[in-house]
Amino acid sequence: MKLYSKYLIILILMLTAFLRFYRLDYPKGYVFDEVYHAFTAKEYALNNPKAWEWWNTPPSGVAYEWTHPPLAKEIMALSMIIFGSMDSWAWRFPGALLGVLAVLLVYALAKKIFHKEIIALIAAFLFSLDGLNFVQSRTGMNDMYFVTFMLACIYFFLRKSLILSAIFLGLSLASKWSALYTLPLIFLFLVKERKILNFLPFLIIPPLVYLASYIPFFLLGHSFDQFIQLQQQIWWYHTGLKATHSYTSAWWSWPLNLYPVWYFVEYKEDQMANIFASGNPLLFWSGSIALILTLFESIKKKSFNLFIPVLGFLVFLLPWAFSPRIMFLYHFAPCTPFLSLALGYQLGRNWEDNKTFKLVVLLLVLISLSFLLIYPYLTGVFLPKNYINLFFSTNLSSNPF
Repeated sequence: MKLYSKYLIILILMLTAFLRFYRLDYPKGYVFDEVYHAFTAKEYALNNPKAWEWWNTPPSGVAYEWTHPPLAKEIMALSMIIFGSMDSWAWRFPGALLGVLAVLLVYALAKKIFHKEIIALIAAFLFSLDGLNFVQSRTGMNDMYFVTFMLACIYFFLRKSLILSAIFLGLSLASKWSALYTLPLIFLFLVKERKILNFLPFLIIPPLVYLASYIPFFLLGHSFDQFIQLQQQIWWYHTGLKATHSYTSAWWSWPLNLYPVWYFVEYKEDQMANIFASGNPLLFWSGSIALILTLFESIKKKSFNLFIPVLGFLVFLLPWAFSPRIMFLYHFAPCTPFLSLALGYQLGRNWEDNKTFKLVVLLLVLISLSFLLIYPYLTGVFLPKNYINLFFSTNLSSNPF
């Protein structure tokens, strides 16, 4: 197995890259919240100070995105500058690249946690077929940046590279505040290891990285007082948001993939192309079962390593139970790597048993087919209009058409 494992992970990464970069430029215009994130990234690239200021009125149909930290938008802006283009491919390229890296990180994390190559390969393959992070990696939003940097943070932490881990936590935090939920996982691990002082780098380095992400903000003439005011505005926005939306969903429904989020539609005669942020239904359902099994096994064996996927899943899911703002399925994106790790473990731990092997292969084939079934609805492939009903019956959600 070891002889072929490096070729298998290369094949998985090649498949991952192909799926994320193929037709990445479609659609040419903004998709869902790209009207905020990608538009603002363009303004960053043009050195427009208004893009950083919450008090400005934006052009019609778009908005300046100041409600999240700037790093993801800065990276998109840098991509557009490097490629010398303001088109959709340029602003989506970094997210797609990070989507590939995230699969590699799931592979590396699984090897570090479970110490078994086949588990790592299965976990990486499963995560490569997660429709939710797949769509986020092809959309100019900040979720894939936050998720990938968070996975890198945990990987380097388990490698005991505390400085690197803290830097990646800072990068994740500078993409989205939800990265703060990584800290309980790190803290509990240090408590278990009786190395509480090792938590110190995570209190010092991430805030410095976060502050550094605002260097363009300061270079454009803004003061530190305005920086503080901006952070207050971000906090007030997310804690006081009272908006409504047709595709909101409760946090408890996310593992069941009940309510995909409609990102885009285009009509052509008797056909239509849709993009939904949706998980792979079979992966979500079987992964949820695997998480429960892994939880009980971690308790039975008193294994903290087995508990890591469960803890990672819970620290990014449970805070949403107390969130006052509207929520969407894509907020579940940081949970799915841990779901894939748990399912990879359950499928790969008894791989050598002939009967288990057949069942594992069957489930992997079914999960692959499940991804293929929803692929047109994740990427905007034109299909006959009545085919949309097939997607909604697969996801158990209501049909808005």
